[in-house]
Amino acid sequence: MQPNSPQFKWTSDASNSYTISEDTSQMEPIEGGSGTRLILHLKDDAMEYLEPSKLEDLLQHYSEFVEFPISVWKEKTEYKQVPDEDAEVEEEGDEPKMKTVPETTEGYEQMNTNKPIWLRSPSDVTEEEYKDFYQSAFRATYDEPLCHTHFSLEGQIECKSILYIPGMLPFELSKDMFDEDARNIRLYVKRVFINDKFEDIVPRWLKFVRGVVDSQDLPLNVSREILQKSKVLSIINKRLVRKSLDMIREIEEDEDESKYIMFWYVFLLSIGL
Repeated sequence: MQPNSPQFKWTSDASNSYTISEDTSQMEPIEGGSGTRLILHLKDDAMEYLEPSKLEDLLQHYSEFVEFPISVWKEKTEYKQVPDEDAEVEEEGDEPKMKTVPETTEGYEQMNTNKPIWLRSPSDVTEEEYKDFYQSAFRATYDEPLCHTHFSLEGQIECKSILYIPGMLPFELSKDMFDEDARNIRLYVKRVFINDKFEDIVPRWLKFVRGVVDSQDLPLNVSREILQKSKVLSIINKRLVRKSLDMIREIEEDEDESKYIMFWYVFLLSIGL
């Protein structure tokens, strides 16, 4: 964009209409000469969305694995040791006494630093990375999964997925084994988190299985109603069931019998037996 070239303004009130006009304001040109500047006007009852902590929660929840970097301008306070000029020196040559003082800085901090390991080839992901991802994504710090599977669907539909059989009953199911809102499978569309409450994505008896599914064929504004009518969900559902059964067979054939015993413990509790 040349220095004197016009800038244009796109305006919408969140309805189905919008207007595009030349920007006649005195706003500073965009750094670099081209790009997009977004200006949001919040309602009076939505001021919480100006708080960095609220923005961080939203970004980490919905945009944790988005490809391009997303940063938040925030204030950070760190503590450092400095010489205490007011302290008395007992003997000449002694080291000066130190004190702790706060140091506040401001700057951008990137929120989406986690990498979506399901997009990598299974041969490039280590067992430790699978475990770390499970514990981080599902807040299961003290749980080591019994088994995992990493696969892709190609052809009629495209999606990538990682599934885990947990080593202990998920906390939400331990509170209510019939909890219909148990957040076991996280659905992404092109790396953007959509929802983890779609009860039709796996049958009730597989409620304990945890994992992620990233679809390339669903729209970003996918809703429960769209999914119920979607053939994509039906195909994904069948593949998730098949892969879950494969994991159960793998545990059954494992030389470590304790894994199989633990699986049945988790399974029976999850279905209410």
